[in-house]
Amino acid sequence: MKMLKDVSVGGGLKDLITLLRRSPKEQAMPAFLAFACSGFIFFLFIIDPKVNTDVYVPQEVVYVENWSLDRTDDEIMEDRWAVQCLKDKRDTKRREAMKSLGRMSGMDVESIEREAEADRLARGEVEVDRPSGLSC
Repeated sequence: MKMLKDVSVGGGLKDLITLLRRSPKEQAMPAFLAFACSGFIFFLFIIDPKVNTDVYVPQEVVYVENWSLDRTDDEIMEDRWAVQCLKDKRDTKRREAMKSLGRMSGMDVESIEREAEADRLARGEVEVDRPSGLSC
């Protein structure tokens, strides 16, 4: 351990002070930057274990609708058509928004709609007749 007998903290500090006294203006800024960068990295090591430690668990959403067991088929169909009316209103609103966007873009919306209707009929899709008392 002869190598460590010549090492002392006091001697190192004396050398640092002597070095800074010779030309403090030239060496102050690099020294400050060296200490600041080292301190910043040390600070990052300290705060790193505390960042992003929470495990995100999404909440499970369960939608429940209770029906009585003695519902008739007519009541069931009425509920289904009520839901279908809501879906149709949503789809109509979206379709109108898309038509408006198409018109603003310079498209011929009516011809596109005619082609889409012809394609639907060619595939054999038909519109289901709605009950007579249904009002959406």
